[in-house]
Amino acid sequence: MPAMSIVRSNLAQTAIVSLLTLAALALLGLVLAYWTWTWFGPRPEPRAEISAEPTGRMASANMLFGRPPRVQSAEAPTGLSIKLLGVVAATQGRPGYALVQLDAKQIYAVRAGEDIAPGLRLESVFPDRVTLERTGTRETLSLQERGKSAPPPPLAPGIAK
Repeated sequence: MPAMSIVRSNLAQTAIVSLLTLAALALLGLVLAYWTWTWFGPRPEPRAEISAEPTGRMASANMLFGRPPRVQSAEAPTGLSIKLLGVVAATQGRPGYALVQLDAKQIYAVRAGEDIAPGLRLESVFPDRVTLERTGTRETLSLQERGKSAPPPPLAPGIAK
């Protein structure tokens, strides 16, 4: 039986090992480039809002039958089960804080600009109320004076007192 030399390798094995080494180094380079760009690259610009203003024929068609008044981002009272217990209004560049109660069990102290719950953000704090942002709409939550009870909930249409 002829003995094979361990030192001797054939050309095919050398080529396969070289290709696999090159592929592994290329993959390592791509991973390093990705994470370097993610950590140290420029931050993306915020997207501009798309204008909902019609142009061309649609604009003239709107004027034919009149245009309904546009509602600016008016703050509406909130319909959430959240209660405002207290506020520390913003002064001299310092953020305001609000003490809110969720679900009659959880009480949080929240700084202006932070999330109270998922999808609910405390926008601004005033001495008598706070402004909340929920799914892109702004709502106000008023601070109730001591000794006064909460106003009764509004009645559904068609229900008489």
